[in-house]
Amino acid sequence: MSHRLLFVAVLFVPSMLAAQGPPPPAARDSAAAQARRDTLETVVIRATRAGASSPTSRTVLDRATIERRYAGQDAPLALLGATGITAATDAGAFSGYSSLRLRGVDQTRLAISVDGVPLNDPEDQVLYFSNVPDFMNSMQSVQVQRGVGASAFGTAAFAGSLNFESVSLATTPRFAEAQLTSGSWGTRRVSLEGASGLARGFAAYGRLSGQETDGYRAHSGNDARSGFMSAGWFGASDAVKLTAFAGRSKMQLAYYAPSEADLAVDPRSNPMSPEERDDFHQSMVNVQYTRAVGRQASWTTTAYRNAAGGNYDVFVGPDLWNFNLDHEWHGLISAFTWRGPALEIATGAHVSDYHRDHFLKIRPDLATKVYDNTGFKQEQSAFAKATLTRGALDWSADLQLRRAAFRYRPTPGQDIGTPRVDWMFVNPRVALSWRARPTLTTYVSLGQSGREPARADLFAGADDVDSLVAPEVLPLDQVRPESLTDLEAGLRIRRTHASFTVNAFSMWFRDEIAPIGQLSITGSQLRRNVPRSSRVGVELEGTWKVLPSLDLDANAMWMRARIAEYRDDASGITYRDVPPLLSPALLANLSARWRVLSTIEAVFSSRHVGRSFLANDGNAALTTPAFTIVDAGANVEIARHVFRIQVQNVFDATAYASGYTDGSTRYFFPLASRSLLATAVFTF
Repeated sequence: MSHRLLFVAVLFVPSMLAAQGPPPPAARDSAAAQARRDTLETVVIRATRAGASSPTSRTVLDRATIERRYAGQDAPLALLGATGITAATDAGAFSGYSSLRLRGVDQTRLAISVDGVPLNDPEDQVLYFSNVPDFMNSMQSVQVQRGVGASAFGTAAFAGSLNFESVSLATTPRFAEAQLTSGSWGTRRVSLEGASGLARGFAAYGRLSGQETDGYRAHSGNDARSGFMSAGWFGASDAVKLTAFAGRSKMQLAYYAPSEADLAVDPRSNPMSPEERDDFHQSMVNVQYTRAVGRQASWTTTAYRNAAGGNYDVFVGPDLWNFNLDHEWHGLISAFTWRGPALEIATGAHVSDYHRDHFLKIRPDLATKVYDNTGFKQEQSAFAKATLTRGALDWSADLQLRRAAFRYRPTPGQDIGTPRVDWMFVNPRVALSWRARPTLTTYVSLGQSGREPARADLFAGADDVDSLVAPEVLPLDQVRPESLTDLEAGLRIRRTHASFTVNAFSMWFRDEIAPIGQLSITGSQLRRNVPRSSRVGVELEGTWKVLPSLDLDANAMWMRARIAEYRDDASGITYRDVPPLLSPALLANLSARWRVLSTIEAVFSSRHVGRSFLANDGNAALTTPAFTIVDAGANVEIARHVFRIQVQNVFDATAYASGYTDGSTRYFFPLASRSLLATAVFTF
């Protein structure tokens, strides 16, 4: 986007939106009818999310919290500050190939969904947030659920889940809004957003966004566009809702990290060439029908289609290789919920079919395919869960059954057949919650979960399996599925001006598919099974309204993570009782909000991340240093419009969000030095 677009938006968007006129008179529907419509819209969300009293370790970011922090950054970066989360982007700031880890576990083992619809790519088990820029701008809330947690559709919540809820149609009043952001490293964003409000049973919401950044690191920029829309009809007992979003990003690649020596010379170093870049798009559409069955039950069915494709250029020797990907994914989910005075039941089922083409060309000859293979993935799953209330006790049980199957069609001419593999998982969970006092709740839960390898795990990072690679990776059952037994126990204290939560967890893995600290040629983490590993720790969360105008929020996680036995294939050495890589023992966050005046708010946050290992050998010399980052900002409201200033890394600390090693050298992904973002939100 150019500065001209920003100029045009500033001049004409407010007048265009204002021409819509003032909001219509308040809806005539009763409060009960409005609540009913809201319930119909959120059936799937309530069926899959952990509820307010659920015996689960979780953090919820509501719309107000999202808006207070958000300036268009990728979703993983917007979630920084939540308990147990670390996040990184290869560009160093704002956007790029961003990723997050929860309790030190990478996001391929997190169940990611929006409105209950799964988003994890079936082959890679991850959502590339760079494909859907400005995604958080259209979210009503995000629930970060830690541990096995409640069952949902799609891949199991192995180490946790990210449950996104889009802007509510039934409860969002009519509005129109323009957001403009400008800041360090050539960052610019324009977003136009609006909702119709609920009128005669109909409601709609839409957003269009454009953003670009040069990236903190050299030639790591991103030029992106996205859109999000939803529309629905809400009757007394029925609701139909359509949701769709699409995005496209053109990025300069930076997924290889500079060495420590290179960073000492240039902290913005990028070893990749400016010619190494990508162009990817992604879209999703789903249609949901919900039917209320009496006053206690509801049933909903959702059909969805997810598609993505694009290409990226990487130098391999003197040649510029052009890797191409193209996938299509269809699915159907259905959920039924019933709520009685003392019993609540939710069931659901999911079927999906997916295929993705992988092919390679070498520039400048884009007419010839060096290889052309396809991966196919099918899934069928079902879950049932119930909560029984007896006095002050809530007894919960949860069971998910899931089958996944992968089939590989190799490049024509390869004599390796059509390899295939399938997996069956039984994932149970039981829990007990006790309301000891009106202000005190304690809970304990025990769950098991299993997850299949990703395609990159099966192929040891290769993008194509030919007769040379086949002896190393076939048959496809050489990489075993991983399983987890998760015990969680905690207590919550809620008082008028303060709240406090403590949660202890013990996660015991079998055959964990653990990263080994190296990257494939395409940038994916190389991983392999380790027979036994564990993560044991404590999470603390607290809020305190110190004064009517001053709020404090704090959280911390201490964790002892260990791999019982790890053999380094390169050296042949076996290491025992060593920390897994990129799993810091200590994370802590502190934030404060001070309402200086009714229209002025000052914000402050601090994040501490302990050191983490870059290899699974326990070598203290191959670690990322611990760091503490301080951010600050202010929000000023003038006649319904908001002006926000954010200063990130106020004290210009040197910090590395992630990295890897070749066994002797440390390679780091740096965090940006002091950065400034200014956002104006015009509401009409």
